[in-house]
Amino acid sequence: MTVRGTKKEAQIELTRLLDEIRAGTAIEPTTTTLAEYLRSWLGSDSSLSPKTVERYRQLVEQQVIPHLGAMLLQKLRPAQVHDWHGVLLKSGGKDGRPLSARTVGHAHRVLRRGLERALRLEIISRNVAAAIRPPKVQAAEVVILSPAEIADVLAKLDGHALHPIVALALGSGMRRGEICGFAWGALDLDKSVVRVERSMEETAAGLRFEAPKSRAGRRIVSLPANVVHILREHRRQQMQTRLRRPDRRD
Repeated sequence: MTVRGTKKEAQIELTRLLDEIRAGTAIEPTTTTLAEYLRSWLGSDSSLSPKTVERYRQLVEQQVIPHLGAMLLQKLRPAQVHDWHGVLLKSGGKDGRPLSARTVGHAHRVLRRGLERALRLEIISRNVAAAIRPPKVQAAEVVILSPAEIADVLAKLDGHALHPIVALALGSGMRRGEICGFAWGALDLDKSVVRVERSMEETAAGLRFEAPKSRAGRRIVSLPANVVHILREHRRQQMQTRLRRPDRRD
C-alpha cells in the first residue's frame, strides 16, 4: 500500500497495520467504492422495511453518493465526513440550495448505519461516521391546539366524511399511518380506549400494513368522551348503511 505524507506518518501507519496483523483484526483491502457498497447494502438488507429502504435510498442517491460515492469504502476518513456536512449545509439541495441541519442529520445517520454494518462484516476497520457528530438541529416549539380550537375544528367538520377521522386523530394523538391502519376491532367504546396495533405505509410497491417498530409504538390510548360519542355515532351509521345494501351477505 502507499501512504501519503511524511516519513513519520508512514511509520505510524506501518505500526498500526502490524498491530492489526498481530491482533488478527487486519482488514483485507478492497476496491469497493462507497456508492457500490451502499447500493448493495440497501438491495440486500432484509432487516429493513420496504419504506425504510425507499427513504434510505433517496438520501443515499441524493445526498451521499454525489459527494462521497466515488471514494473507496476503506479510504473514507472522518475529515471527509465533516467536510461533506458543510457542503450539504451550503449547497446540497436542488439547484444548489442549502439543506437544513435536520436533513443533513438524516443523511448522516443513514451513512453511519450502513458503515456500522460494514464494520460488523469486517469490511472496514472502523466506522468513520461515528467519529463525527451530525449538525445540531435547533429545537422548534411544538404548537398545540387549545381545547377551544379543537372544539372549533370539530364543529366546522360536523357532517363531513372526515369528521370521525379528525376526531380520532385529535383525541388520540395517533400518527397518520396509524390512523390509516385503524380497524374497529382495535376500539373498545365501552372502555373508551383504542389499541394502536398497526400502521399503514405507502411504498413503490403499494400500500402495506406493518406492526409498530417498538414496544412504545404498540400502546393503548384513552379517548375523551366527546370522541367516543362521535365514533359511536359513526359506527352506528356505518352499520345502518351496510344493512341497507342490496348486495349484503348475511
